[in-house]
Amino acid sequence: MKRIRKPNFDPAVVLDTCTSGINDPELATRFNAARPYLLAKFHDYERCADAHNLFSFDACSWGNETQVVVADMSKKELVDLYSDQMVASSKPGRKQYDSLMMLAPLGKCPFCGFGQVSTLDHFLSKSRYPAFSVLTFNLIPSCSDCNTGKGSSVLENGTQILHPYYEDAVVETVPWLFSELIESVPATVRYFVQPPTDWSADLTIRVTNHFRDLELAKRFGVEAASELASLSDILDTLETSDAREIHLLSISRVERKKRTNTWRAALYEAVAGSAWYKNDGFRNPNL
Repeated sequence: MKRIRKPNFDPAVVLDTCTSGINDPELATRFNAARPYLLAKFHDYERCADAHNLFSFDACSWGNETQVVVADMSKKELVDLYSDQMVASSKPGRKQYDSLMMLAPLGKCPFCGFGQVSTLDHFLSKSRYPAFSVLTFNLIPSCSDCNTGKGSSVLENGTQILHPYYEDAVVETVPWLFSELIESVPATVRYFVQPPTDWSADLTIRVTNHFRDLELAKRFGVEAASELASLSDILDTLETSDAREIHLLSISRVERKKRTNTWRAALYEAVAGSAWYKNDGFRNPNL
């Protein structure tokens, strides 16, 4: 998981920008009447996100588009505000949409760290929490796999994952993602989570949920298999186990220091610590 800078857009300005594009006078009037109630909900979101308890919000029922959510605004009307006024290319909120997409460094998804950003994810899904459909603090640039993996389930105490805008630096500076080298032909790795024992139970749960719900063990494993195939060719040019160890340790130390909890950091730490791999296990007879 990669923390990213929280959007600096004023939520009130974004809401007003989106509602300014509504052509239906009656609908625009009702949105303006609901404005103070929506802004109060936005304030509550920030407070709860800071405390990592976004699960405290009541969720909408599934599929009931006419359900009244805030003031007299329906679920469908709130969701449509996002799709009609932020996503649509010609609408006033599109500028904020594009700016949010650019928040991810190098265009990489902050949830998994390697997928290409292609959409905005509603951390609290708009189908269950439509009041936050255009709240920028709830909109996170992500890859399609992470967006789909998160789904639209109701958030409960104990089911929250890591929030890229609100997590503490410790999730990026202290190792919690590891991998185990499997002595197979070709070599493979198994990823797992092992948070520090002095972390709070709440943070440990969020990290564990994040890894499980986004299926990162499987997805990291696919990336690692490709990396190991390329690495085999490189190590084959080094004549001794000592030379291969120096090469692997160098990469491992840089990755853990600079990108502590990425799949590459965990991978290189595992292979650098394996005498079997450095001696002959790196060879891939299938290539």
